[in-house]
Amino acid sequence: MANIRDYIHILIIMNNKIAITTILILSLSQTILGQTYTVGDYVDDFSGDICFNGDGTWSYDVDGRDRVTWINLFTSW
Repeated sequence: MANIRDYIHILIIMNNKIAITTILILSLSQTILGQTYTVGDYVDDFSGDICFNGDGTWSYDVDGRDRVTWINLFTSW
């Protein structure tokens, strides 16, 4: 019976180490691969389709210059 308890204890420790390692890797990847721009940065012109199924494009130089620009991106992967 002691062998089974030891085995279960070892499995719990291994699962905790895997969980901690995974959380650490995900946290560091956010820092390394994070956002390019921060608050106060000036941005060159960028543009994109207003809607994938719609017509028209939005351009920062035409529609966003000297304005606060909020860009919400949603995906349906």
